[in-house]
Amino acid sequence: MMIDYLAVMLVNMGAGLALLAHYLYVKPEKGQRKSWGAGFFAVGLLGIVTSLPMVLTWPLPGGFNVAYGEPGLFFSVLFLAAAVTLTFEWEPLIPAIYGFFGGIYAVVLGIRIYDLHLGSNPFAALMGFLLTGIGGMLVLPAIQWHNNRTLTIVTAIILGLAAILWLYTGYDAGWGHVLDFAKYVPATMTHK
Repeated sequence: MMIDYLAVMLVNMGAGLALLAHYLYVKPEKGQRKSWGAGFFAVGLLGIVTSLPMVLTWPLPGGFNVAYGEPGLFFSVLFLAAAVTLTFEWEPLIPAIYGFFGGIYAVVLGIRIYDLHLGSNPFAALMGFLLTGIGGMLVLPAIQWHNNRTLTIVTAIILGLAAILWLYTGYDAGWGHVLDFAKYVPATMTHK
């Protein structure tokens, strides 16, 4: 039986996007940004712990490892960079520039997942990746022109919608995975 920890990865992504949306909405001043580092670090750390093994060992069937593991790894490194940036009170524009390219990657993967009809709901995956990607690309101008509240709030709303979609998908997957693994017995516990 394959080991599937995609549910926790999706919940982590949703939590990270919600945190980023809230950060943009609140628009903390430079002296108040440090405390946000812990949240961004938690998202990045859990993402690295789950996505790196997925990229290296391919625990899921087919293209799901590429579709979720690789963007998960990119997302995790981005959140770790944001955590360091906020903790040391550096300029947040730099991780936003890096994240812009991850946003493009999310859009490309979302379209490809839908095109190949991967998963039980390719349309939901398409919408999740599109909202995440568009929101990710908008973070750069939202931080660059942080005094433009309309742009910042629109970006936060898009990221918030992406967060809701990934959280719902992750919680639903977790609910189903409990049933899928209800009678699973690891090889270390089987007696011959």
